[in-house]
Amino acid sequence: MTDFLSSDAGRCAIIAKQFLEGALTLDATQRDIGPVLFRPTLALAGQGLELFLKACWHLNGKKPPTSGKAGHDVVGLWNDEVCKPAQDHVFSNANRVTAEVRASGTQSELPDQDGIQPLIVEYVFALGKLHGEYPYPLRYPSAEDKMAPRTPFLVKTLWGASDDLLKRPEDFMLTNHRGED
Repeated sequence: MTDFLSSDAGRCAIIAKQFLEGALTLDATQRDIGPVLFRPTLALAGQGLELFLKACWHLNGKKPPTSGKAGHDVVGLWNDEVCKPAQDHVFSNANRVTAEVRASGTQSELPDQDGIQPLIVEYVFALGKLHGEYPYPLRYPSAEDKMAPRTPFLVKTLWGASDDLLKRPEDFMLTNHRGED
């Protein structure tokens, strides 16, 4: 891959990883400080997820929406075919995070193996709605009835997928994912 990091895809991937690194740090700190960091953690994770998905669009030769409501539509970005490799990396990382948590014995509310993928999709969609839907509840005061995903599982999963993208961008190309030459 020719100079991935200086491409539009690479620049989005770098910033996505930075936002997700920040979310990961806040999430770890949240255990000591308390729920005051919950919203900022989700805000960073939402922006990181948006840029991660836009990197996949760029990498696959498709220009992502960059303005208006569509520019922040994480669910729409996620559902596009060019993000199928990204989805698979998110699923793989969700399985890895779940296995690590189970091995540590620190969290009891984990789904069984068949429930991991539906749960991470539910969390991605919930984060996408919090991040991109009016009245933008992660950025402004809003109704308290919005479903918010549990941050440790989500943030660690997204961080891992963004790390994969920076280390192996070719794995996120739809043509390689399908086995095409």
